[in-house]
Amino acid sequence: MPGWRVLFSLAWGGIFALTAGLSVLLGRSSEERAIFLAGASAGEAVLAAVTYLLLERRVVRPVERLRDDVVRGNEGSLAAVRGPLGPLADAISARLDRSVATLRDAVRDREERLEQVERLRRALEETQANLESNVQYLRTIAEVSTAITGTLDPEELYRIIPERVMRRLGLNDFCIMLYSPEMKRLIAKASARGGAQDDTPFTLAPGEGIAGKVFLTGESAWIPDVKGSPEFQYYGVLPRDVRSFLCVPLLSKGKSIGVLMLHHSKPNAFEPELLPTMRVLASHIAIAMENAELFGFVKSLAEKDSLTLLYNHGAFHEKLGIELERASRYNRPMAVIMLDLDGFKGINDTYGHTTGDRVFVLVAEALSAHLRKTDIAARYGGDEFAVILPETDLSSATVIAGRIAEGIASVRMDVDPGSVISVTASIGYAVCAPDSDDRGQILGIADRLMYDSKRRGRGGVLGRQIE
Repeated sequence: MPGWRVLFSLAWGGIFALTAGLSVLLGRSSEERAIFLAGASAGEAVLAAVTYLLLERRVVRPVERLRDDVVRGNEGSLAAVRGPLGPLADAISARLDRSVATLRDAVRDREERLEQVERLRRALEETQANLESNVQYLRTIAEVSTAITGTLDPEELYRIIPERVMRRLGLNDFCIMLYSPEMKRLIAKASARGGAQDDTPFTLAPGEGIAGKVFLTGESAWIPDVKGSPEFQYYGVLPRDVRSFLCVPLLSKGKSIGVLMLHHSKPNAFEPELLPTMRVLASHIAIAMENAELFGFVKSLAEKDSLTLLYNHGAFHEKLGIELERASRYNRPMAVIMLDLDGFKGINDTYGHTTGDRVFVLVAEALSAHLRKTDIAARYGGDEFAVILPETDLSSATVIAGRIAEGIASVRMDVDPGSVISVTASIGYAVCAPDSDDRGQILGIADRLMYDSKRRGRGGVLGRQIE
């Protein structure tokens, strides 16, 4: 407050000047008045000094300190002020305390709101991450479901599961086993190790090991570290370095049809969240596999002759095209046999079609008994049969055709007491070499040779090499 000192000095300077002027004017007329005015001037000086000191110490300096404290924003109450300004300082201090308290409450409230906003932000980020994860999970499951339900061919299904399903999920070591009612065992259908498909044959009895128990009970098994599980066994496709193991049942319509096994060389490799995912995946795989097996069964019925259970005419031509293309690609020979039962019309006319059907069944059994697993037999039409012999040269085809003729000729069926039916077949066969240009004519050539054989007599066998 430097301005008040100037004003104070000017005010008292004016008073001194006025008193001095009066002293001069009045001193000329009376000496006593001059002395009085001189004393008044001295009193004024003393009063001015005392007033200045009182104002400086009691008012100005406390006010300046109060002002500085307010300006600096000192925390807590203001410094104690004595004198006449004490009540004012106390009032200002109380007001300041209330303002500071209000400000602190406002700051605290704002900080709490900011914390709430931050918590909401983090919660939103977590929710967003969870939603993105769930969306990705649903998208992956949808893609996987589309991949495994998009085919009804069992062999194709077993191929795409390692390539397009498990690899998509980042699961490189697994095994899918299906239960075979005929063998009464679990059979490995699709497996991989280190991301590479593993076709190692492997079977497991129900109840054997953890996987066998999962199949029987329908309850999943999750072992973070197999070192701590005495029940765990290293069997089949499981390598010796397995540490983490997870197995879920393949359930279809509430029935266990197999198991899905996952394994890893590191302990605790599978998170707990993976288990429900695998259950969902296993249900899709189970349904897809059951549908594929059912479709394969229906397809096989559609391809088979209902009486002899050999392939029918249409299926035979489809497989003939496949084998011709395969023989050409791999430069392998192949043969086709055509055979016609001799005098079969007489059997139908004499004994009836029911007996004729029974003869067909016996001939089909005799024919199949002299074929390999890779050979394809069909009822071509009426009393004609056809056989495809993959990777068969002329000498081997000759041996097989002769055995078929002998096998059919040995067929016997008792009808009326003392009456036995026997049958023979006229056979023609053709063999195409790997470099044959007329391989597409193989069926027609075998058919002509069959009729040439029939014209020569019952039970004949004729064959040739197609150049």
